[in-house]
Amino acid sequence: HEILRETSTGRVTLSRSGCSVTHGRWNDPYTNRIFTDPGDLDIDHIVPLSFAWHHGAHAWTPETRMKFANDPINLIAVDGPTNRQKSDSGPLKWLPPNVEYRCEYVLRFIRISKIYGLSFSAQEARDMTDLQGFVCG
Repeated sequence: HEILRETSTGRVTLSRSGCSVTHGRWNDPYTNRIFTDPGDLDIDHIVPLSFAWHHGAHAWTPETRMKFANDPINLIAVDGPTNRQKSDSGPLKWLPPNVEYRCEYVLRFIRISKIYGLSFSAQEARDMTDLQGFVCG
């Protein structure tokens, strides 16, 4: 709910307890759609936890894993079904349906991967460079 509060582009309404968001306005860059019901959204890990695990997170300390899982730089509110379609894929297997957001998505994925020292095979690294050139022109 912290991500929902921080990323709403409109006034946020909280539950009676003040613990959860019940209304706001979110721009989903994956679909280029606007949402007002937080129930329609998922909080996506741009670099999925499973993807990170297979690219080096298995060797991290529990503290680093927790930091990564909760790092706002890696979290984004997006359409639930689109997030489930993405699943644990990286950009070589999945790109947002909103073509105009693909460059930013790939760049953010690469930046997060670098920040956390994730490792890629030589072929994956070449493919990511090629993809970046293709989607960012």
